[in-house]
Amino acid sequence: MSGDIKKYLTLNNIVLIAALVLAGSWALGAIGVLNHNYDLQRQVDQARLDNQLIELQNQNLRLEQAYFQTNEFLDLQARALLGKANPGEHLVLLPKVAVSSEQNNNQAATEVPAKSNLNQWVDFLFGRRE
Repeated sequence: MSGDIKKYLTLNNIVLIAALVLAGSWALGAIGVLNHNYDLQRQVDQARLDNQLIELQNQNLRLEQAYFQTNEFLDLQARALLGKANPGEHLVLLPKVAVSSEQNNNQAATEVPAKSNLNQWVDFLFGRRE
């Protein structure tokens, strides 16, 4: 048996095994570096997306701020908060009872009895419309 081991344990085989171990460790190292670079690139891409989002939010806030400085906004706010109107306009205040009863009438008219899922499928498959 020791003769078999000596037969395979030649200088060429030892060099081949050492080269395979070296190549394997180099490949594992390269895979580790590629994985690390991929993670870093993902972080850079996410930071760029976050930066773009913040830029869009800033632009939106600048536009909103510019709108708040317009006469149109001031006019709408004066109408809403102070009950003001333009010349020739009349403000009509409805009592809350009338509004709520009107809403109840609209809700009662638009309510449709709920159908079961099976009935809805049957209506759909046979083309029934109601």
